[in-house]
Amino acid sequence: MSARLVSPVADVLSVLDGPRWFSAYGGAAARGISAAAVAVALAAGLFRLLGAARTRSVSQVVAAVIGAAFAIAIQGGAILSYGDPSRVTALSSSDLVSRAPGPASPLWWPARALLGDTGLLAGGFLLSCLLLLGAVAAVSPGFAASAIAASGATTAIPDATARRRAFRRRSPARVLREKEWVLLLRDPWLISQTLMQVLYLIPAALLLWRSFGSGASNLPVIVPVLVMGAGQLAGGLAWLAVSGEDAPDLVRTAPVSPGQVLRAKLEAVMGAVAIVVAPLLLTLAFVSPATALTAGLGIAASAGSATAIQLWFRSQARRSQFRRRQTSSRIATFSEAFSSIMWACVATLAAKGFWPLAAVAGLICAAMLGGVRALRPRPA
Repeated sequence: MSARLVSPVADVLSVLDGPRWFSAYGGAAARGISAAAVAVALAAGLFRLLGAARTRSVSQVVAAVIGAAFAIAIQGGAILSYGDPSRVTALSSSDLVSRAPGPASPLWWPARALLGDTGLLAGGFLLSCLLLLGAVAAVSPGFAASAIAASGATTAIPDATARRRAFRRRSPARVLREKEWVLLLRDPWLISQTLMQVLYLIPAALLLWRSFGSGASNLPVIVPVLVMGAGQLAGGLAWLAVSGEDAPDLVRTAPVSPGQVLRAKLEAVMGAVAIVVAPLLLTLAFVSPATALTAGLGIAASAGSATAIQLWFRSQARRSQFRRRQTSSRIATFSEAFSSIMWACVATLAAKGFWPLAAVAGLICAAMLGGVRALRPRPA
């Protein structure tokens, strides 16, 4: 995989600048072997430190966050440097060059190996092989037992010696809300997948900020990002609560009406969205209370619309199918995205003071939601 990623760049550079760039293939192989050694060592260390179930959850969350961080950082750098004479202005600044290590530093050896230094390339490849052999030798004695334990690990097993809580009388609605929150907190992978939708809106926020400037007068450019992020987050959580119920038959046997169950699920979804966006709205309120109020109303409308769409097009599925939830209904998928975009437009126009246009856009969005509701599947 590393060679396939490197091949377009290495082949073109070898034609333009000489055959020394073919050493990039050897560098890619060395980096891949080193990465495999580090990955094996980290997995074995986490397994012994946290156990099988927690290692699976932690590795999934960390891998997702690291991947998103790289993608967001690359896009953010490109957006912030857009319009400059050179995209590498920040890398060639005098401040950064003065703090960089000298040309003879070992930190530059991998780069020199990629540029055709055969001695450093062979040394790096040999060192990578030694790292992999060391990792294999350290992990192999308990590898079989670890693999068997990891294959059967799903969720963390509760500790029998954990502190027991005293029984308290609670209302059915509160119990149902707490049940939904416990299910979310029990599965870190689902948390990472839902929050990933919000993280990938950061480049959009940077692009808006870069395009329209900064300062208190341009705070409304943040409003559409918050509104769209809340809508996407609410849609994912609503799917988990309504369609991704793992024990629907058990919930139906509870001594509460179906309306109470549904209302508690929706309250849990809106509460989770409020917990995520509240710090952002409070920060925005210190600068511009009117903008924060407009953003809050837009967030409520976007989250409510996404939740309603998931309720209209609910279909029973398992939580493990969270990534493939969009394939169940194309109408629900597109209408949820369009409603978030439309409410973002409404909130932005209102924050800018264009109230007549905001009212027109709101009516259009309400009409679209009415049409989507008319297309919902009829119960048997």
